[in-house]
Amino acid sequence: MATTLRIDSFNEINVIERAELAADAAKGATELLLRSTQGIIDGQVIYVGHLSREGIEKAAVLSVDDDTTVTLSEPLKLAHKAYEAVTAVLGDKIHIYRAVNVIDAVPSDDAFTVFATREIDPDQMSTYYRDSAGSSGYWYRFTYFNETTLEETPLTELPAVRGEDVPHYASIREIREAAGFQNAYNLADSRIELWRRNAEAEINTALAGRYAVPFAPVPEIVHVLTVQLAAALLKDDAFGSSETGKKLREVRLMLKDYQLGSLTISDAAGLDLGTSETVPGWPDESAPRYFSMGDRF
Repeated sequence: MATTLRIDSFNEINVIERAELAADAAKGATELLLRSTQGIIDGQVIYVGHLSREGIEKAAVLSVDDDTTVTLSEPLKLAHKAYEAVTAVLGDKIHIYRAVNVIDAVPSDDAFTVFATREIDPDQMSTYYRDSAGSSGYWYRFTYFNETTLEETPLTELPAVRGEDVPHYASIREIREAAGFQNAYNLADSRIELWRRNAEAEINTALAGRYAVPFAPVPEIVHVLTVQLAAALLKDDAFGSSETGKKLREVRLMLKDYQLGSLTISDAAGLDLGTSETVPGWPDESAPRYFSMGDRF
């Protein structure tokens, strides 16, 4: 098994100060003119450019010269325009901690040990790490870390996550694009992850009486339903309009057709994946199925 971990590249717990370029900075420059250097100190790691977008680069402050000027330890590799963001962080790396699952609950803090260190991916909203041996048998925590100063954010500042045994039904990118938020750089992947999990849980609950869930491999229609449902949930949460509510109802009506058997889910070979002939709950056919025709009592 394997687990792919997703960590916010720029969580607020790691951001120390936000500034802005007051003038263009040429490629190769070692001096930056800022609107204000307040909160920035010698030796600090900074990112020059808009967070999670192409063109951003990491730099280190050699010295803060006055209220508006800083000198860098090394020349810039890229050119930057006035008003681009300058962000000071505690650390430019992520410590990934791992602990063995024992009682299906988050282990105690002292059970976690550093498993890997990953540099922040600054031009992406999330930094990913793949644990090739990962599974639901492990829990993970993340901290932001500075190798020079040895400073580190608190272990419990971010929630622990459990490894997974099955793949997700859709990617964060697909859901973001379906919702029309591909350029919403202030919308963290972790927020979309919440609605992906909600959509997957709703699909699994609705289809559990007719199919073996979770799906692995993921049928194409389940993939499509997940993208549509998660995007609809995300947009309804963001806007809450009659239009977003209508789209959400449309997706759920489609899901109900698969739940009741009006439509069937097939595998890649076209074979129906249905696993049971079940009797619906009374008096509503949409209620959970209480038993199967093959059950013995």
